[in-house]
Amino acid sequence: MADADVVETIQLAPDAGLVKSLGAHHTLESALADLVDNAIDAGAGRVVVRLLTRGSHLARVEVLDDGTGMDQEAATQAMTIGHRRDYVTSDLGHFGMGLKAASFAHADTLTVWSQRDGTEPVGRRIVRADFSRDFSCELLSTNRAAAAAEARSVHTGRTSGTSVVWTGIRHGYRGASPAAAVEWLDDQENKVRVHLGVVFHRLIASGRLRIDISVDEIDAGGGALAVPVSAIDPFGYAVSGHPGYPKTLVAAVGEQKISMTAHVWPAKKDITGFRIGDRNGEKLQGFFIYRNDRLLHAGSWADTAVPSRERQLARVVLDDPEAIQGFVTMNSEKQGVRFQHAFHEAVSRAVSEDGTGFEEFLADAEQAYTMANKRRVARRKPAITPGKGFAPGVRKAFESELPLIQGDEMHLRWKNLPEDEFVDVDFPERVLYLNARYRSLFTPERGSLNDAPVVKALLYLLTHEIYEGQVLGARDRDQIELWKAVLGAAVMEEARMRGDKQP
Repeated sequence: MADADVVETIQLAPDAGLVKSLGAHHTLESALADLVDNAIDAGAGRVVVRLLTRGSHLARVEVLDDGTGMDQEAATQAMTIGHRRDYVTSDLGHFGMGLKAASFAHADTLTVWSQRDGTEPVGRRIVRADFSRDFSCELLSTNRAAAAAEARSVHTGRTSGTSVVWTGIRHGYRGASPAAAVEWLDDQENKVRVHLGVVFHRLIASGRLRIDISVDEIDAGGGALAVPVSAIDPFGYAVSGHPGYPKTLVAAVGEQKISMTAHVWPAKKDITGFRIGDRNGEKLQGFFIYRNDRLLHAGSWADTAVPSRERQLARVVLDDPEAIQGFVTMNSEKQGVRFQHAFHEAVSRAVSEDGTGFEEFLADAEQAYTMANKRRVARRKPAITPGKGFAPGVRKAFESELPLIQGDEMHLRWKNLPEDEFVDVDFPERVLYLNARYRSLFTPERGSLNDAPVVKALLYLLTHEIYEGQVLGARDRDQIELWKAVLGAAVMEEARMRGDKQP
């Protein structure tokens, strides 16, 4: 097609309906992290997150900062969908969507109050329903903006800065129980605290940023104590888990050199940092990607390696700005990353000054885990091997955690027992029988040989020592009678509570 075939150029404005999908992947904690990013870009050293309730239900969220603030023009630009200001390399924002996406992911109304030194305070408000029709934005009075600046100064110590306010909260506990509402909010606050603590851990630990969180009733007058967020360092171990680490691995992509820092956590250090929130070390192996000391991505190998239990001590820091810009892409919520194909190949060929390659690093991490596991297992008393009736995954877990007696196995089987019994011990055959009358309480409709893995694992831990002796002594028989009595009563109570009529 030739240029002469072009008869006109038109501008295609975005459909306002896209507002409904803004922030679809934002959690509360990731949305608030986006607002903190904006505050940091504005030069803030203090950010206050206020979770305000009415009748124990979350009704309002405020994020207040002591940054440079905005004048009229800057405030209007900030509320414009997709507006991209002149970013510098130190900025955390890049998409021009963060404020709107984060806010409309959780609220129906977004209000922004701001003041820049030497200018009048400003206010803007967007109602999501109106914005999704025509991108309309309300300009608010200077007097009201001045009052908001004074209110902000109570928490941040300065009138200059910005207040982001969410009302019409769409997500939250909707039940009638006040106790459950408080429990839900406690859980949300903890998730926010953990997320902000790890995402901004470098800034918090260095004293460049302080984030406070408070939970208060809207009408309580703002008297709730604001508690600072603590830094959670994913690399906060005292001694490396393998000699010679951390190491710097260098990957080459064409003429470009990309540095990564490979870490091996010490084994069996299940502490904050190795475990982050509800994610344990096994789920946090892989890459930790930073930009300007802000953690963008925590864990996962992004298809550069296969995750495994044995690799859970391996973590790699990537904070090379050029690599992030050229070979790593992330979504607008900063909740997911993707490596370019060229980078995948470069990582596999990365090498340190002492000749250690990426695959050798993974092997070193596996060795650290395996050796620590062997030392721990060796200190434990040998146990009878779990045999038929145990799911393969359960048997593998026991094999990795216990030295097992070879040539002797304990089996679990279902059979009909008296109604008031749940277990029966066949010592000569090394079998623990479970009462088939109650099988449906713990298994799918039909069950299988390896069904009820949790129940069976617990019963193994309770009873395996009985089968490891040569004879049943008086103490063993007394233990068996105790199990029969207590577990029999418990399973009958379980059936009664569920309303099950056993045959």
